[in-house]
Amino acid sequence: MEKKITPSLEDYLEAIYNISESGQPVRVTDIAVVLGIAKPSVHIAMHNLKDAAYIEQEYYGNIQLTPEGQKVARKIQQRHSIILKFLTDVLDVPHELAGQEACKIEHVIGEITTSRMEEYTKKIVEVRGHNHK
Repeated sequence: MEKKITPSLEDYLEAIYNISESGQPVRVTDIAVVLGIAKPSVHIAMHNLKDAAYIEQEYYGNIQLTPEGQKVARKIQQRHSIILKFLTDVLDVPHELAGQEACKIEHVIGEITTSRMEEYTKKIVEVRGHNHK
């Protein structure tokens, strides 16, 4: 069963996931840069994620998601992408603003609403596509 984690720790998992997906090793410094925060804050968060079994990290070494951490991070990233696409493709919110707001919304929105947003976005994009032919 998935443990409930704070929105802040979700942001860390998402950052780790995105950095690792780029093929780069994940270091505390990289996470600090991506999230715009100080390295000591990242160290504390990594300790919490390690205790929750979402990451593995040797003493001051690179950070890797555990299989459970990978699963949770992928879910967070998918939710973010669905919200971002809804905001940009359905509501025509400018991309930068939509990205900022998707980061906030992703922490409070449930699976049913996210799923419906995704379905609605697909319908709208399809209708708009047909109208442009």
